[in-house]
Formats: sequence, C-alpha cells, structure tokens
Amino acid sequence: MKYMIDLNDNVGKYVSFTWRNMISFMARKMEPLHIGAGQYAYLFSLYFKDGQSQQALSDRLLVDKAATVRAIKKLEAAGYVERRPDEQDKRSFRIFLTKKGKAVRPELEAIVKEVQEILLEGMSPEEKVLIKRLMQQMAHNIIQANRGSL
Repeated sequence: MKYMIDLNDNVGKYVSFTWRNMISFMARKMEPLHIGAGQYAYLFSLYFKDGQSQQALSDRLLVDKAATVRAIKKLEAAGYVERRPDEQDKRSFRIFLTKKGKAVRPELEAIVKEVQEILLEGMSPEEKVLIKRLMQQMAHNIIQANRGSL
C-alpha cells in the first residue's frame, strides 16, 4: 500500500497558514503608517545597523535584490529611508533611516510584540522555547535543501 500525504494535516500547511495570517494581521496594523508587511523587516534591519547597502539588506533578510529594491523604493517614497551613493562604490547605494523612520520604531516594535504574544498565547515558557527551536531547525533544513546541502 502506498503512503499518501494528508494535505489537510501537514507541517507545511500550518506554517503557510500561520505566515499568511500573521502578515495579514501586521499589514492591517501597519496600514496607518503606510508600511507594508513586507517592508517592516528592512526597517528593523536598519535599526540594527543603519547605512547598510541594498545587497547587505538582501543578504541579511534572505530575499532577492529585486524585492529589496521594491521595498526600499516604497519606504523612501513614504519618507522612512533615504538612499545615498556608497562612498567606496559609486555604483551601489547605502540605505539610511530618516528622522521619520527612526521615530516610528516604537510603534513597529509594539506591533511585532503584539504578534509574538498572539502567536505564543496559551503556551508554557518551555513550549515557547521548544517551538522557537523547532521552527529554527525547520528553517535551517529547508534552506539547506534549497542550497542542495541536505
């Protein structure tokens, strides 16, 4: 007898469902700020280290360069970041937070905190540690598989 995958009860379905709903929730919360759910991660990366190149942002966030360019253009149009030519490499740009970009940080952190609390609601401290560890392992596994290392 062949084993049939139950598409109604598999890990990928739950990861996808959780991700889509999390992004939808965050998009709704960030809408008044004119920040899309796909853009906030760039701001957080710049909060960690302002003045990164577009390539560094792409590498850090594990996204392709075209996605980074689109997100940065939207953030720039909204007044959250500015692009400046790289002094060492005039062909590339460095991305810097504006005053507005720095000022919105507490609101963004509150939204992300709220989402984390919702996701982990009803879990014990041990379960929270375990789910994070398991999700990290799952992410590592699929990244390695995509790179051909598994």
